[in-house]
Amino acid sequence: MASPLPRIDPEACIGCGACARLCPSGTIVFEGQRAAVRGTGCIGCGHCRAVCPAEAVAMADGENYADGFVTFTPAGKVVAPGEFSPELLVDLLRSRRSCRAFTEKAVPAPMLEDLVRAAVTAPSGTNSQAWTFTVLTSRAAVAGFGEAVAGFFRRLNRIAANGLARKVYALIGRPELENYYREYYASVADALAAWDRDRTDRLFHDASAAVIIGSRPGASCPAEDALLAAQNMLLTAHAMGLGTCLIGYAVEAIRHDKRVKAAAGLPPEEAAHAVVALGWPDATFLRQTARRRPVVRYKTA
Repeated sequence: MASPLPRIDPEACIGCGACARLCPSGTIVFEGQRAAVRGTGCIGCGHCRAVCPAEAVAMADGENYADGFVTFTPAGKVVAPGEFSPELLVDLLRSRRSCRAFTEKAVPAPMLEDLVRAAVTAPSGTNSQAWTFTVLTSRAAVAGFGEAVAGFFRRLNRIAANGLARKVYALIGRPELENYYREYYASVADALAAWDRDRTDRLFHDASAAVIIGSRPGASCPAEDALLAAQNMLLTAHAMGLGTCLIGYAVEAIRHDKRVKAAAGLPPEEAAHAVVALGWPDATFLRQTARRRPVVRYKTA
């Protein structure tokens, strides 16, 4: 979807051409000694305004949602490439861990709002910014959603326990049920039994809040956009003193069961791509851990 076109003040423009060179949609062109708006496909990225040394470009983008933090105050400084310590950044990346032990303390609403503001500073395909954030603000809300997820896996386990059903699915080219039975059935059954027995929460680990990151229709790569936003949220939460954990089981339940989607509060037209458990960590990690060497390929031509 095209965004409102930028406006260029011809009197202020100094003719450097930087805006036209960086415009990803060809909306701005360089004519003679000045930049001009000629295309109509603006995606609203704001590169033109951000790069203009003369402040000659204006955008009709209204409120900057990612500028209204409540629980901390960003300096507002543009950090140029090479200006931030890679050592400090990598320490942050390596220190963030998936938290599976939370205290009962609630996460204040302004902190949850600030986490969403940090999340939307992520890039998105064609600058669509089509994220949605469904925020579960209490332990009761998280537990209620968890019960809906548990219901889905109870039903799935009943089907997967049927050997004939697994064979039929495999014969029609659907090996997913057999794979699920082999890889996940037993552990899910144990988790469901623990929940039914004494409400031991092996899904959200007693987190006092959770965020479902989804997307509205129309984004070019909504899943990637949501996961980038999720990573921003995870790192910001760590810096704020919170613990986080991505809950993939909950995402799968939403995707495959309309009842779970409704319980989460998502409208039918939205898709869910990430679920983040949030809370105050009830554990202290004292050291970083290793990562396995990945497959890395380099091509020179």
